[in-house]
This record gives sequence, structure tokens and C-alpha cells, in this order.
Amino acid sequence: MHESGFNIAKNLKLLRREKNVTQKEVAQNLNIDVTTLSHYETGIRMPDIDTLIALARYYDTDINRIISSEFH
Repeated sequence: MHESGFNIAKNLKLLRREKNVTQKEVAQNLNIDVTTLSHYETGIRMPDIDTLIALARYYDTDINRIISSEFH
């Protein structure tokens, strides 16, 4: 996995934990399969730009926080 993919995976997991929600809750809200979200959080798959935007909106953050190598 490319380093940026690792950052996205790690940051998505951290954002979800900060919001204190399950993968199932996030997946249902975004109308994606829970397995797909799991793959995003483990770096198996990369979300496309539309999904990144939806994730940023869901977590009330901007895309830079999701893709950044430094999580703030």
C-alpha cells in the first residue's frame, strides 16, 4: 500500500472512533457496504473523490484531514 493510502485508512478509522460510531452506522449513512468501508479503513481499497467528500461531510471535517499524513 502506498503511504498516502495508509494515511487515509488510518485517518478514517481515527475519525470514526472520534465520532464514536460503528462501521455499520457510517456505511448505512453513506449508503455503502460495510465491507467497503472496512476496506477503506484497512487500506485494501481507496475511496473515490465523491466518497471522500461524503466522508468529510459525515465527519464534519475537510478532505485534507482525511488525506493528511499528520492527523490533527
